[in-house]
Amino acid sequence: MISLQSLSSPSPPKLWLAAAAAAQGEDGSDDQARQENLETRTLRVLIVEDEFFISLHTKGLLQTLGHAVVAIAVTADQAVAIAERERPDVVLMDIRLPGPRDGVDAAEEIRNRFGISSIFVTANTDPHTRGRAQAVQPIAILEKPLTEQRLRQGLSGVAQ
Repeated sequence: MISLQSLSSPSPPKLWLAAAAAAQGEDGSDDQARQENLETRTLRVLIVEDEFFISLHTKGLLQTLGHAVVAIAVTADQAVAIAERERPDVVLMDIRLPGPRDGVDAAEEIRNRFGISSIFVTANTDPHTRGRAQAVQPIAILEKPLTEQRLRQGLSGVAQ
């Protein structure tokens, strides 16, 4: 069971990402292999979001799920620079960002240069925007407002 912790917690709980489908023994008891095959993995996540309160909310959700936020960027150029320095496991990328470049541009550059995939988190779901985002081959496109369930589902696509 994952317990909720405050945002200031220095060491977030680990999320049980996968469990082996263990067969039950003849007596109906669970196979001990189930316990041995459970793996935990804390993902290192870069948040790219220009809205302060949305970035705080996202950070809190990630910490609740047991993941580490390496940084929060507010522009495409910041996102690329931080991805180069921190090498996160995944980037949670807003599409609409201030400046001449948007999140789709940043996600494409991060993927091409560093091999890091993105999950788009956006309120912009019009066909043109969705098509541009899909062309970058994201792990997922999640609609705002972001919920713990949506985030958990999107993160489940990150390579183990």
